[in-house]
Amino acid sequence: MKAPKHRVDRDSLPPKLKDLSQWPTVDVTLLAGKDVHLVERRIRAVRDYIAGCPVKVISKETTIPRQEIHRLVNRCLEEHNDERIWGFRALVKGCHIKTYVRTAPINGSRPSQHGGAAGALTMLFDQYPWIRKAVDALFLKKVEAGVVHESRMPIKVIHKCFIDKCKEAGLTAKDYPLNMNHRGRRALSSYVRQLFQSNLKRAVKARHGDDAARALSSANAGPDSIITRPYERVEFDGHRIDLFCTIDLPNPHGGIQRITLQRLWLLVIIDVKTRAILGYTLVLNPEYNSEDVLRCVKHALTPWKPMTLTIPGLRYTPGSGLPSGVFTECEWASWDELWFDNAKANLAYAVRMNLTRVIGCHINAGPVKTPQRRPFIERLFQTFEENGFHRLPSTTGSGPNDSRRDDPEAAAQRLNISYQHLAELVDVLIARYNAEPHSGLGNRSPLEMLEYLIVNQGIEIRTVPEYKRQDLALLNIRVVRCIRGDLKEGKCPYVEFEGVRYYNDLLRRSAELIGRKLSLLVDPDDLRCVTAYFEDGREFGVLTAHGFWGRTPHSLTVRKAINKLRLRKLIFYTDTDDPILVYMEYLNRQAATNQRAAGQSAKIQTTLRSVPPLSPTSSGADAPESESPSSSRKTYTPVMRKTRLM
Repeated sequence: MKAPKHRVDRDSLPPKLKDLSQWPTVDVTLLAGKDVHLVERRIRAVRDYIAGCPVKVISKETTIPRQEIHRLVNRCLEEHNDERIWGFRALVKGCHIKTYVRTAPINGSRPSQHGGAAGALTMLFDQYPWIRKAVDALFLKKVEAGVVHESRMPIKVIHKCFIDKCKEAGLTAKDYPLNMNHRGRRALSSYVRQLFQSNLKRAVKARHGDDAARALSSANAGPDSIITRPYERVEFDGHRIDLFCTIDLPNPHGGIQRITLQRLWLLVIIDVKTRAILGYTLVLNPEYNSEDVLRCVKHALTPWKPMTLTIPGLRYTPGSGLPSGVFTECEWASWDELWFDNAKANLAYAVRMNLTRVIGCHINAGPVKTPQRRPFIERLFQTFEENGFHRLPSTTGSGPNDSRRDDPEAAAQRLNISYQHLAELVDVLIARYNAEPHSGLGNRSPLEMLEYLIVNQGIEIRTVPEYKRQDLALLNIRVVRCIRGDLKEGKCPYVEFEGVRYYNDLLRRSAELIGRKLSLLVDPDDLRCVTAYFEDGREFGVLTAHGFWGRTPHSLTVRKAINKLRLRKLIFYTDTDDPILVYMEYLNRQAATNQRAAGQSAKIQTTLRSVPPLSPTSSGADAPESESPSSSRKTYTPVMRKTRLM
């Protein structure tokens, strides 16, 4: 609703402007005694005028002159900065609806004189617009060829540049601002404050940085819709844990060496409606990747089971846990929408493809560097740090100057705060968080809120179909390989993946398949076996890796690292050696001086403990079943070169 450009009477007003219920109002209870009576009389006069009462009658009843009534009406119809008319706001005593414009010339005066210069700066800028342009460029850091601005130029420096520009314009000590006591500094400060308000986004970026400007300008900052049911929207993020822990690795020279790990990541998925943590994973590497993201997703889907705790006194709170392990309705539960940031691991093709294909959810990464859109998980990490990790002796605190930081590396070594202890502590903390009252849920716990929505409101949760649960292929990749072999040389049919041959009894007997292609479904977490399909989609069977590759659990990352080290002649092994154990020996040698090697070795050890070895079969390793990789094999210990682990 905009005001007319010219002065009009009540008969020419459009219908929208005659609707006084849409006019901005005034709360007269906030005014002083005399001002209340004056404003009420003005409001009555304007209302009666718009209603059609004669001006003479209005003037008599309100004691307001007829000319003043017309002036007040036109003030009310002026356009405000909020793109509405001023309305009754213009009737408040002392309210200025227009910017003051100076018309009197600026006369020379003594430097000690105060006052008498209202509007002088605006008049100066109108007379010398290039000075205004220079001031705006310095304050807003406008891009100019050959000009490099300070990170945040103080007003004092801007004023000095302003005075230099005035002198360049030929102004003397008799002219404004050089004839004033402060040489126009106060007026300039007032001008840049108005400039800040009129160019808010650009000024915030220039004065407070890109992050503040991005948060201000983001239209989607914060939750932009109401969530009505659980699993409708979940948030995902990763957080680097602020503490040291240790891992025990075999020493190549005998015994055990204790290595300190620092850069650990905690990845979490949280439900927005109930604030319940659905799943998590710990990452030992300096940075998490797309496989770690998918492991976290997989953990949120599969039913949770409590860990076997080894820390004395540590126990689960009664009724605590993850939703997938507490409620049968939440087993294999999937969500509709996943919000995360723009980290490269999150935006990887494998992550996006599996989330849409297996989970069937929408993905929302949102604007770059806008954590305000995910307030619940950002606050969750702060809660974990303050109530858990920062209370441990090996914490690094929130920064180098944190008083809680007291030689954390030595504390981890002295108290043997191991990775296994950290994993148990994280599981207990997350289970306990889900069972504790939450102020944002009416003092219900996340699990109580979830139970209330499921039982009392009968909300049904979408789950992963049963035929997909047996082999949840979130991490699986698909590759096509040609069946090779040569009966003349006694080579049975096989397929090769990442430098290792795969086969089973059926393939070794199917010489007619040589030259055909098989599609392999590979689990990057366990390369001992792959599932093979014909090109038309028919399943061929499970193929097992040759030799020890098919007996010792290992990931795709480990095999690539082994192949790379062998190519560079940094490790050596034969068919009688277990390549994974040889690789672990190499890592243990490097672990004393290489944090990445220590983390990778710890990760492999965790995998070996958690994944049961395959039963030896005729289709598996060629090594005799009586042989054990740890007892009967001959281990080569090559001379290791000092090198940076890739």
